Amino acid sequence: MRDIRGDLQDRANFLEEEISAEQGQFDRHMEQLKREREAGLKDLRSALDTVQMVIGIEGRRFGSSPSVTKAQYSPSAPSHPRAQQAQPQQPLSDSSTRKVG
Repeated sequence: MRDIRGDLQDRANFLEEEISAEQGQFDRHMEQLKREREAGLKDLRSALDTVQMVIGIEGRRFGSSPSVTKAQYSPSAPSHPRAQQAQPQQPLSDSSTRKVG
């Protein structure tokens, strides 16, 4: 019977290189996903700021305080889509839609 330790060591080295390459690819994918997530969050925060600004303008216009403030918004708190669906949405008045649009 021949000594196969050298062959096994070569195979182990090859597998370690494959594992390292896969880990590198995984890390690159994770970084890309993180960048995409941050970009999406940035867009959503910008849209939220715009809506809050319009709510503030409408509140001042009609003499009432805005119902949503930045203090109520917490980017680290997870949102629950079902809880958001349960709240009825108030339609914008025609005059505010015309002014914003």
